Amino acid sequence: MRAPPILAAILFAAVLPASATDMTRTRDGHMTRPFDSGVRPNIEAQRIPEQARPRTVLLRSPKPLAELGTYDARASAECRKRDFGQFEQHRATVVLAGQTYGAAQAGSNDLADYRNVERPGTLYVFEHQSMTNCRVWRVRAR
Repeated sequence: MRAPPILAAILFAAVLPASATDMTRTRDGHMTRPFDSGVRPNIEAQRIPEQARPRTVLLRSPKPLAELGTYDARASAECRKRDFGQFEQHRATVVLAGQTYGAAQAGSNDLADYRNVERPGTLYVFEHQSMTNCRVWRVRAR
């Protein structure tokens, strides 16, 4: 059987100590506490120069990408879903016919492969990584 709400309120008030039910007074420490607006004084942060990370060029060739590589449809589909690609874009690159592309070697720590798409001994070249028009090309590692 369920107790009526009024009876529950009376029982709850009877259990509490008298000081907790007295609403006419607050704790003394509450009134003497200094006002804290949450705004801190403007302290200028010390600037630490960021070190440029070295870029690795894995391949350099005067030939265009379409001539050296083979388009990988499955890897491209996974790249569009962000399940395949470089952990850090353009950490490693290839320069083909004067154009720079992001690249990652199969089995390296730079390659994020969540669907087991990679093939051993392959260099993957990325066009428009992390976009809906991502294209992945396979180039045989030499």
